[in-house]
Amino acid sequence: MESKQAILIATSNKGKAEEIRKIFQDSNFDLKFLFDFPEVVKDLKIYENAKTFEGNALIKAIITGDLLNMLTLADDSGLCVDALDGKPGVFSARYSESGTDEANNLKLLATMKDIPFENRTGHYHCSVAIYDPKTKFIETVTGLWEGKIALAPKGNKSFGYAPIFLAADFDYQKTNAELDHEDLVIINHRGKAFRRAIEVVKNYLK
Repeated sequence: MESKQAILIATSNKGKAEEIRKIFQDSNFDLKFLFDFPEVVKDLKIYENAKTFEGNALIKAIITGDLLNMLTLADDSGLCVDALDGKPGVFSARYSESGTDEANNLKLLATMKDIPFENRTGHYHCSVAIYDPKTKFIETVTGLWEGKIALAPKGNKSFGYAPIFLAADFDYQKTNAELDHEDLVIINHRGKAFRRAIEVVKNYLK
């Protein structure tokens, strides 16, 4: 029986891990996460100080891949609003002073209070870096998810900017937080990026 190729996914977030497992469910890979190596990563500190999503994903992939000597995938993602010249962008998780989801959402809504609905377009951006410390192979892929920023938050089924993001897939009728989160991975930015990453890895391992 052919053994599965082990791949490290550079996250300790168990919610994200479940989402990524769903993306990989039809592929022949043995997924490992940072929480599978508690003793090795207990003092790990990663500073995501790049100016792009790709840059931050590369930082995570290279540091964790070298640490554990495994073929590694790492992602970075955020919300980019057209009327705000792409902000909050790479600062999505720390857009407000406190950095909580609620504070981030309220700050974004306040910043956009005078922008009419038709001009509230934006997208989620996810970049995935693929890195093999043994060969120094490296590549990045991207997934985008178009939508608009709602006028007010709605729903409680998800996290981050989900209560104020209206995906174009649903004709801007429901926020992500009003929809079942586990189903969104089929169409969202992270799902698109990781499925592209799977194809890169398959071709690399041929």
